[in-house]
Amino acid sequence: MASTMENISTINSFLRTILATVVLSAASVAGWFGYSTYYKNEISAKKSAEELAAANKELEISKKDLEAKTVEIAQKTVLLQEQQAQISKLSKDLERLETSLALMKVDHRLARLAVTDQGLDPQGQPFSLVEFVELNDEGAPIDTPREFRVRGDLVYIDNFLVKFEDKYVEQADLERGTSLILFHRIFGDKQQPAEGFPLDEKDQRPKAYARAGKMSDLEKKIWGDFWNIANNDQLAHEMGIRAAHGGAVSMKVQKGKSYRVIMRSTGDLSIVPEDKSPMER
Repeated sequence: MASTMENISTINSFLRTILATVVLSAASVAGWFGYSTYYKNEISAKKSAEELAAANKELEISKKDLEAKTVEIAQKTVLLQEQQAQISKLSKDLERLETSLALMKVDHRLARLAVTDQGLDPQGQPFSLVEFVELNDEGAPIDTPREFRVRGDLVYIDNFLVKFEDKYVEQADLERGTSLILFHRIFGDKQQPAEGFPLDEKDQRPKAYARAGKMSDLEKKIWGDFWNIANNDQLAHEMGIRAAHGGAVSMKVQKGKSYRVIMRSTGDLSIVPEDKSPMER
């Protein structure tokens, strides 16, 4: 009996031990599960916070990069606009320059000199019989041809020349867009210039520049006070004149040939042979 009770007591003690172990294990498992769940959430929240901070930092970097690129694009846009404006200006300047150069190269036909006869006079000196007529830009005579017998075969055409400032030539100004010339006299190399034959009258409008209506005030001033203007820089500048002086072109002429006197807008005067002879014309 005593032995049975002892066995029962042992079994109970064993059962209590097992039960205690189970309870302890369950508590441990529950504790571990609770601990894991708590810290898992905490770790997850911490990780999320770190990821958010990293994302914000990356976003801030991207924002700064975007701002920098925006500034760079704006600067390049301004530079491009400035370049386009400069190109446009250069294009206009080039167009103006090309137009100016074209205008400066325009030949104004002023007169024709035809040699109708040549020979020796009774004293054995050479002479040339020439016909002089002023022309318009189309090459048509604007006056009755005049005939002169000059001594020699090297013929000079003396003139008064007025050159305006380049800006007026470039702008094709109505009054100052081309140089002005007044034919003074014609003579040969075997006679003194003072012995030459007069052509245009100084106090009258040159025939090559005759326009409809009366002579302008500018023309009156120029031809009526030519040498005073030529000697007065300030007065010439006020009138837009860069140079006023006398000059002459010459040509060793040949019988049966004709020559034309031409001038560029800049005032360069030339005398060149024509292709056709006076008889062919």
